[in-house]
Order: sequence, then C-alpha cells, then structure tokens
Amino acid sequence: MHIEVRGLNKSFGDFNAVKDVSFDIEKGKLIGLLGPSGGGKTSILRMLAGLETPTSGDIVFHGQRVNDLPPQERGIGFVFQNYALFKHMTVYDNVAFGLKVKKLSKEKIRERVMYLIELTGLKGFEHRYPHQLSGGQRQRVAFARALAPEPQLLLLDEPFAAIDAKIRTELRTWLKEMIERVGITSIFVTHDQEEAIEVADEIMIISKGRLEQKGSPWDIYKNPETPFVASFIGESTIVEDISILKGFESLSDQPGTKALIRPEYIEHGKPGEIKLASAATTATVRQLHFRGSEWMVELAIGDTKLITYRSLEREVLQVGGQVQVLVHRAYMFNDDDSWIMENPLKVDPMPIHI
Repeated sequence: MHIEVRGLNKSFGDFNAVKDVSFDIEKGKLIGLLGPSGGGKTSILRMLAGLETPTSGDIVFHGQRVNDLPPQERGIGFVFQNYALFKHMTVYDNVAFGLKVKKLSKEKIRERVMYLIELTGLKGFEHRYPHQLSGGQRQRVAFARALAPEPQLLLLDEPFAAIDAKIRTELRTWLKEMIERVGITSIFVTHDQEEAIEVADEIMIISKGRLEQKGSPWDIYKNPETPFVASFIGESTIVEDISILKGFESLSDQPGTKALIRPEYIEHGKPGEIKLASAATTATVRQLHFRGSEWMVELAIGDTKLITYRSLEREVLQVGGQVQVLVHRAYMFNDDDSWIMENPLKVDPMPIHI
C-alpha cells in the first residue's frame, strides 16, 4: 500500500499533538516512527488506523482519501503495545478471530491460521492460552492475528516495549525478516533509536508533534537536518565554544554558534598515539566508565566536556591524566542555520560507524 499524508493536524482541546505533518511511504517499506515520549508518534499511528480523527489534513491510501473510513474498511492490521490478545481464546482462535469476522469457511480459516502459525514459529502452541506463553510468544501471536485478514498496511505501537532486553533483540531480527517475507507496508512506533536503526528501512523522527526528518537510518545519522535530530540520534556533547579546539579557531568570531560532537568524531590518545599530533588539543581525563566491551571516557578541555570511547585493547587511561584530542568533524548550528564542518587540519577522512 502506498501512503500519502498531507498537512495532518490533531488537537486535544488546547493541546496540539500533531502539527502539519506530511509524508509519503512507498509500498512494502518498513518505517520507524521515532521520537521522545509524548511527541505525537502514537497519535499519527492511530489516525492512520482510523482510531482517531484528524483535526485537519488528508490521509490517502492508494489514491483514496480515507479520513472518513472506519478502521475495518482501511485494510489495516494493528499490533498493540500490550498485545491485546483475547485471554479466553487459544492461540489458534486468537489468530482466527479476524477471519471468523469475515465469515470465511472453516477450511480457509484453518489453512490461513496454520500457515501463519508456521510462519511465526508458533507450531505446537496453537492450543495454548496467552497466559501459558512467554512475552515473545504472545507478541508473535499478536503479529499473526494482525496479518490473518491479509491487510495492506501493518501498524505496530511500540511492539517490543513489554519484552525483556534479550528477547527484544531476537524479535527485532525476526520482525524484519517476517515483514520482508510477507512484503507488507509497515509502520512501527518506538522511542528506542537503536531499535529504529536496526529494524527500519526508513525513519521518521517526530518531536513536539512535528516531523523533523525522514530518511534512511544512515542518511539521518550522517546528515541530520535539525539540531534536535543531531542530538537525538547517537550520543553527543554540545560545545558552546568550539574555537578552543585546533582546526576550529575560525569560529571564534561567530557568537551564538554551537557545536554538537559525537564520540566517533573524536580521536584521542596519549602522546605518540595520534599521528597528526600538531592538530590535537590537550585534554584531561575527567571520568572513566566501564561499559563491558569498552571504556566511556569523559574528557575536559578547560570547562568544555567531551565524551568518547576507548577500546579495551588499548592501555587503560588514568583519571586526571592528560591525552591529546583530535576532533575530526562537528555538527554546527545557530538560530538560523546548521551544517557539518570537517576539521581542515586532519589528513584522512574518518569513517562513521552506526
């Protein structure tokens, strides 16, 4: 299903939950609606589903305006955050529910249900009740039930929120593979950027009811269009005066311009560890935090703090010790503009890893 949204607004009394949001989604794409809690993501999802009525704007499915169509006529499957399974029904009956509403024959219902049970890895569990399943298994049942009536659009509201971390990681991979196999246009809501980056073909970042940016995870990470996107995606530190760093001295005459610097933009080391030492600034190790696979290092240059990471294979730094720091690039912004600035003193481009 191809989706067009034009000038979508939603107000609850005096509160504007969604503000002039427009976007297109190509058929078969898996889209992540990403943003902080209360930003308007779920309101957009519910308007697409027909569970909320837009205050203004148009929702178009395959060229047809669907604002006034009830949910059951939109060709949508919906997976709720709390699964919303029928507790008194078995796995089989939960998956079959929508097919029975459509009054299909018992043979067709059984054929479709058993196909989905096999597809979602639930074979052998069809006679169990929801309370007899794990959280991951209940999520799979909810997914199968949503797919049973063969919808053209699948909507998922924070589908992994109620699942523990290990199972959540496994389900992300499973969900992406399943949606690719089924070939259905899908939109899922999340406030977890790692989840969105790992699962989605494209991400739409929503904040305070507005669409900040839409694009592939790589494009958004590499080329953020707004200060909010730059600070929300990935880890970063905002530096009030970047001119204290070598290579960025020319910005000393631009009051009001700030820099956002990500850990992977920073090269650091003891004397002799950085090849381009002439472009490095001296910093003090303020704090070290062990993260299991690496050290998170807090550095201080005067009153300015930077955060970066250090491999366990390298010599352990000491709090209070000095290191050299080379910032390869920074995301610059002021009240009127934003841009990415490369350090002109560095020699080789530094790759970005996400």
